[in-house]
Amino acid sequence: MQTEGERLRYYIESKEVNLRQFCIENDILYTSLHPILTNSRSLGMNILKKIMQVYPNLNINWVLTGMGDIEITENNILRDPNSVYHNSDPGYVAFLKYFDKEATTDKIVAIIEKKLEDKKKK
Repeated sequence: MQTEGERLRYYIESKEVNLRQFCIENDILYTSLHPILTNSRSLGMNILKKIMQVYPNLNINWVLTGMGDIEITENNILRDPNSVYHNSDPGYVAFLKYFDKEATTDKIVAIIEKKLEDKKKK
């Protein structure tokens, strides 16, 4: 799948929705969608926004670039930080998971506040 239109068509078909039904659900005219699916026109923001309201899990990055998963789920939002940060270091991944914990951020804030207090005393 090389184009936005091909990827969008694939997504629609994966949802087992016919084009007419998809257009109705998303309040899009078929005459606006068809040129996108046939690669005669690029996907515009207005149509993309309408689709996102009905299909909020659709990964826009995948539609536009072909990169990533088709849908965003709870399991893959931060599942692969390497794709966001372009870092394949397993220690970095562990650091991100550790840093995401509330207790960790509380400790970091306490350390920073103590350092700021110590600096003011000097």
